[in-house]
Amino acid sequence: MNETATKALVPAQPSEGGAGDGLRPAPPAWPPLIPVLLPLVVAAIILAAAFAYLFPANDTRPAPIPRFTDITAESGLHLAATSNPADPTTIGGGVVVFDYDNDGRPDLFFVNGAPWPWQEQLAKQPGRGSCALFHNDGNNHFTDVTARAGLDVELQGMTATAGDFDNDGNVDLFVTCVGVNHLFRNLGGGRFEDVTEQAGVGGEDHTWSTGAAWIDVDGDGKLDLVVAHYARWAPEVSLELAFTVARVGRSYGTPVGFVSAFPSVYRNLGDSHFALLPGSAGLHDIDPQTGLAVAYPLAVVPVDANGDGRIDLLFSYQESENALFLNQGQGVFRKWSAGREDRHEGAGAGFASSAALPPGLTIKDDRLAAFEAAARFRSDENYLDVMRKFGIAPIDYELDGRLEFISGNGLIEPAVGRLEAGTPPARRPHLYWRDGNSWLNITPRDATWDQPVLARGIAVADFDGDGDLDVVIAQHGAGPVLLRNDQHTGSPWLRVQLVARRTQHEACGAQVEVHTPRRVFVQTAMPAMGYMAQSESTLAFGLGEDARVSTIVVRWPSGARQEVRPAGVNRTVVIRED
Repeated sequence: MNETATKALVPAQPSEGGAGDGLRPAPPAWPPLIPVLLPLVVAAIILAAAFAYLFPANDTRPAPIPRFTDITAESGLHLAATSNPADPTTIGGGVVVFDYDNDGRPDLFFVNGAPWPWQEQLAKQPGRGSCALFHNDGNNHFTDVTARAGLDVELQGMTATAGDFDNDGNVDLFVTCVGVNHLFRNLGGGRFEDVTEQAGVGGEDHTWSTGAAWIDVDGDGKLDLVVAHYARWAPEVSLELAFTVARVGRSYGTPVGFVSAFPSVYRNLGDSHFALLPGSAGLHDIDPQTGLAVAYPLAVVPVDANGDGRIDLLFSYQESENALFLNQGQGVFRKWSAGREDRHEGAGAGFASSAALPPGLTIKDDRLAAFEAAARFRSDENYLDVMRKFGIAPIDYELDGRLEFISGNGLIEPAVGRLEAGTPPARRPHLYWRDGNSWLNITPRDATWDQPVLARGIAVADFDGDGDLDVVIAQHGAGPVLLRNDQHTGSPWLRVQLVARRTQHEACGAQVEVHTPRRVFVQTAMPAMGYMAQSESTLAFGLGEDARVSTIVVRWPSGARQEVRPAGVNRTVVIRED
């Protein structure tokens, strides 16, 4: 009805003087701006409700009590080889989670020390292996298959990294050592073969290597190898002499008699051959005071810092700040500096985008941002300092889509050549829960968490196939610890395993989006590395309150985009590239 018709139907009111009883226009029933503002207000309410639904505010609910059970004894892992308590260093003790026999269950590989070359009386003792491979039998039990697999070798190992470097569908192992490193090719059928000499990746016998990672450095579809070197000693100096520390005899922290070294980057040429890239592919982190390589790198962590699909590398050091190197493509890296990047580009964008969004919702893989947040966090009551802890791993232990951290609390001796009385103190592992921008130490006081451990590598995986992530802790001088996740929150989950066809089988660098009615969860496929540890490669998505997944979108390293509609949640989805 138009305005004229409305006026004609409304009787005129008497004037203040009482004269006149004819009809005249009625005054407006609402202010003239209401018809303009009302649709805007309604739209704002609808948008606010939609935004609150899609982007929930930080959850202020109390953190759920962690429920883990120590099942080490019944699992069979108590038989694992351990590092030698008499070793001149205590930084070793690695663990790798990978499915070596393709049966769909994550297996465990432990790397440990051995008698040192000058300890002849120990070297003559039989049956002392340096590595241990355990087959996951299901039902939370593991069987030692080291000898059967051909991995009962003696070496002074640090850690290992798993990757299918020859694209034959069987995941191979590279072991870092004090001295020559080792590459074990997976032949299938549960057998491995040492192909170090043929591949040319052993390195020098006077170099001490620590962290390593398999990634496709140059984008040619084959996995290359990046190896961090803790230190090296002069070839004419014996290892025993290099480890000698005046008036102390050995050091649990930084050794003397060593010099720093840049990483080695080996390009995969195919046919089980590699070539050392000159200039460490740009991975030159130089100490401005000495002009030499920054000393004592402990781990190299693959991350997609800027969301471009190329895997970048984050190096952590024993005594220096972390260093991030951005992958420029074609086998070249460049060190990232906050002052050199535009505010909308580079790694800073990855940090900012993740920090600005509610927990559980990111437009890029948020592992780097979570690591960065943990590394920067300081609190007297809730202390989480990545720089001073040996083992730390991200874990969504309650399947709500947010990353928490488990820390082994193994401490590095801060002073060179000095050690505390006795051996390094064992510590209780801690679990840190993210409440908005804060990190809370929610470690319960019970039998599982009160047991002190000399934690080194810490890895997470769904060992029992129930959807949540369990924890394995490698120790120095003691056997591993297996903690089963018994949280039972009822939260839905989805696990995604990728198999690339046009590039390396692991699809390293692929971006996976899991779309639910409320959120978009994003992860990047890459080796889940930490200090002396590699977690399982299957991507685990805790969905929180989202019980339905509409679409899984995969952006493969080849550039192809693929959409998959899963049959439901609480399952593992294997996606093969079209």
